Amino acid sequence: MIVASAALLTISLAAPWALGDARNTFLKNFVNHEMLSFLGVVVTITLASAASLHLELNKLEEAAGGRVFIMTRRRIHMSAYALIWALVLAVGLVTAKPLLGDSDVATSLANSLAVIIILFNVLVLADLTKATFSLEPNFKE
Repeated sequence: MIVASAALLTISLAAPWALGDARNTFLKNFVNHEMLSFLGVVVTITLASAASLHLELNKLEEAAGGRVFIMTRRRIHMSAYALIWALVLAVGLVTAKPLLGDSDVATSLANSLAVIIILFNVLVLADLTKATFSLEPNFKE
């Protein structure tokens, strides 16, 4: 995330035309209601995965007879709420972007923030998916 943020910031300041709306028609047409639709789907899927993982941890802790996944639960909760806040940030970005004017630097920075938000969402989805698939069955011997 840090490397991607630094790279996008550098591109936005050094070559704003690359990510600005004037020449990058994909980002111009995506960083609006389309981005919110995409994020809505990703956040919905990810929150459902987080809820499912939370319920599975409940079952495992009941079988173990105590709380053993305290840090895992805390991280799941943090991820879920971070996704919600990222969606709120995206709504703010999509709302504010038209007010920035036609400056290549301003639209490039806004588009860079959009890419970072999407990358963050995808990484959280991947992390929760990895956590879900790492759960192993607990056979009684």
